[in-house]
Amino acid sequence: MSALDSMEVRVSRKLLLVLMLVGLLFLLVGLDIGYFHKLFDADMGQDKAIIKWVFLFFAVICGGAIFVNCLVYLFFPPLMLKVSKDKVIFGTRMRYVPFEVPAALVEKVESFTRESNLEVNGKKEIVDGGASLQLKNDPSIPSQKVTSMGISYCNYKLDISSTYANMSGKEIVEKVKAVLGKK
Repeated sequence: MSALDSMEVRVSRKLLLVLMLVGLLFLLVGLDIGYFHKLFDADMGQDKAIIKWVFLFFAVICGGAIFVNCLVYLFFPPLMLKVSKDKVIFGTRMRYVPFEVPAALVEKVESFTRESNLEVNGKKEIVDGGASLQLKNDPSIPSQKVTSMGISYCNYKLDISSTYANMSGKEIVEKVKAVLGKK
């Protein structure tokens, strides 16, 4: 297939690296509290042992799961969106399970902006939000699905957040329009 026959949007490796490091931090803190005692001494939290063990469980199990999951995704980033001339595929559920929609149902493709979460000197900037695909109201496809991180599908509208994607909303829109032949 040539570049114009299909396009893919995957989860950003930069985001996965940051999340992996956060998971590793939790894992290392949990291991230090429970076993190594290099930063935190063994007497820490003995007066409230239940709180220590709950935090330890959370840090080791959840931190370890986040670290391992993001490490695997770092080498094999999950597919958020794939568009070809005949179908649109996007990730659903917790593990980006592919869901197919006929490409003929795509009515409109556009980028969207959002207000930044950061405020500087009392002002919030307008930043790239991602790409949006509006689908036809067709009974052959569901109107909404439970989607993965960075993807939203509700009322026949598919949104791909550029925070999670490996390209900007404008790049996604340009490539999708080129594949589908839309203006």
